[in-house]
Amino acid sequence: MSMANLLFEKLEKIDHTEFYEIEPDIYALFYNDDNLCSIPEINAFLIVSEWFGTSDRSGVWTFYEVVNQERVEAAVEFLKYNAFSELADMLKKGMHDYANPKYQENFDYPEEWIGESEEIDLWINQHREWLEKWLFNVAINCKRYALR
Repeated sequence: MSMANLLFEKLEKIDHTEFYEIEPDIYALFYNDDNLCSIPEINAFLIVSEWFGTSDRSGVWTFYEVVNQERVEAAVEFLKYNAFSELADMLKKGMHDYANPKYQENFDYPEEWIGESEEIDLWINQHREWLEKWLFNVAINCKRYALR
């Protein structure tokens, strides 16, 4: 049995509250396969997982500084198309021109960007259980792509 089969077999036996135990392995399975990464649902899973995890570790600010904006835009489109508008709006809210050379020397970002990142972190914290369930359900749904 392949590693992917074993992961999804385990995933289907756990509750969403235990997803954190297997999420890094599911993430790696998707992330390390360029064909899987190009699937809109999997891209959205990867982006939301990165965003959520970065918020927990250091705040979303660091996510926005380094993330590929095209991947975020694609995730936002997927989320809006699939009726996850509030999640899409929060994810998009922190997207700014962090790579602009005028900020690179002194990192003197606009105050409103800092305020927005704090608001996003607060939203993530308030929606923690919902986000965990969302990631869990998307991972289960993406089994069909991973086991082709």
